[in-house]
Amino acid sequence: MSLINRIFENNINKNIAATLGAFITTISLTVCITLLWPFGDVVEQIFAGATFFFVFWASLFYWAILAENGAWAWIRMLIILLPALAVITISFLLKSQTQ
Repeated sequence: MSLINRIFENNINKNIAATLGAFITTISLTVCITLLWPFGDVVEQIFAGATFFFVFWASLFYWAILAENGAWAWIRMLIILLPALAVITISFLLKSQTQ
């Protein structure tokens, strides 16, 4: 078995994906909700995004822990992270064009 396979199939990598990957993904989801929240002013949008922070983090953490190995844990985080980053990028581009 190669070194890369041993790294990705290790439980330590799964735990890193659960903590660090879930944290980064949660931050991107929080920013995404803050940007897309249609009600209220900026302060209410920030509170709306922050309200979901712990729920997102806990859900993503357990979803990564339940993965078979570290590679699947990272894939699960990327499944959520990449669309959230795309929405954030599109939102920033649209807001920069309207200003």
